[in-house]
Amino acid sequence: MGQQELDGVFELGVLRTPKGLLLGAELVLCGAVVGLLAPPAPPTLAPALLQALAVAAALGGQLLRRPPRLPHGYGPCLDLFRAVSGTIIFLVVALVALAASRDALAATTFTFSLILSFLFAFDVFVTYHAKVVPVVGQDTDVDST
Repeated sequence: MGQQELDGVFELGVLRTPKGLLLGAELVLCGAVVGLLAPPAPPTLAPALLQALAVAAALGGQLLRRPPRLPHGYGPCLDLFRAVSGTIIFLVVALVALAASRDALAATTFTFSLILSFLFAFDVFVTYHAKVVPVVGQDTDVDST
């Protein structure tokens, strides 16, 4: 007999998709940067921590079997906003971490923050072309007469 699939709350197969891998990598690097930021630059810790929580919420929303329903077009725009804000926040965090101190920990934080900023920029590109452009083309509120 075939093995029955358990009907749980989470769909872990999402982690094998490109978006799931991207969100997982963002979450791991956000955690690394937040851990590295505590000693050298505490003022930049709050925005980095908030962005890490936003990534965790986005990944959690992707993992749910029955995600919450948002009005048409809101989901892709929120995902794009999360990615754009992550790009800006971690670019600023990288520069502040390097300017705050010249030790090895600050250089490591700078490197991880810069990589994370580029990862968020790639996420902006992918989200815009895969999710936002098709939704804007299907706008049901605009009358094309």
